[in-house]
Amino acid sequence: MAILENGNLKGLVGNLVFRKSNEKTIVQTGPGRKTKQTKATKAAAIDFGHASTAGSRIRHIMGEVHLKLHDSNMHNRLINQLKRVTRPNRAPVGEKTIRGGKIDRLVNFQFNDKCHMHDYMHFDPEIKLLDTKQIAIQFPKFDMQNDIHRPKYCNLMKINLMIVVFNFEKQIYVRRHKHQISLCLQADSRTVELEELRFDVNDQDAETVLIGMNIEYYERFREDYSLLNNKELHPAAIVGAFIIES
Repeated sequence: MAILENGNLKGLVGNLVFRKSNEKTIVQTGPGRKTKQTKATKAAAIDFGHASTAGSRIRHIMGEVHLKLHDSNMHNRLINQLKRVTRPNRAPVGEKTIRGGKIDRLVNFQFNDKCHMHDYMHFDPEIKLLDTKQIAIQFPKFDMQNDIHRPKYCNLMKINLMIVVFNFEKQIYVRRHKHQISLCLQADSRTVELEELRFDVNDQDAETVLIGMNIEYYERFREDYSLLNNKELHPAAIVGAFIIES
């Protein structure tokens, strides 16, 4: 309530506070009511925190995949996709985990939404989690002229794979493997046939395994190569995602 005193208002009117200072009347916004969190909002905040932490770990560990050449909204997109992973989990809100969700919903997540992997690689590697707790990756036979995008000035391509084993419950990554496939575009043979790749993901703390892949493009200058990738040209994606059963 405000009081008129000697021609000046003092006190509260609505959310406005009137007070006098140095012969001047000052109007300020009063303190708003604090919103009290309910159990439901607290539980939802816990689930969001889990997704946000997992997203930060994926972004950090897979830095060699996206090379920071991602779009400005990548982290938010990744968190939203992780929330889609956990929603099918039948645990109560506040107790939903990535392990109990549908991890394959992360497959085809693009680190750069301007460069979808399918626009640059016109085939898909077959990726499986074997009973022996190994990741098996088999690329189909492909033609370098027609089955993979070749940017202008590019003489060399490198397909980079990163296999990362996480434990999101403990907020750690357990181990990772890296593999690089070099493709010389000046080679006589157009057809490429690669052997199956296998990576061990067996570990006591192993919970989730994600496979990231990118394509790097290089231009040759005499004996050196210069990377052509930039934020407009950097296909990088999560191409495999599995829960490791204990």
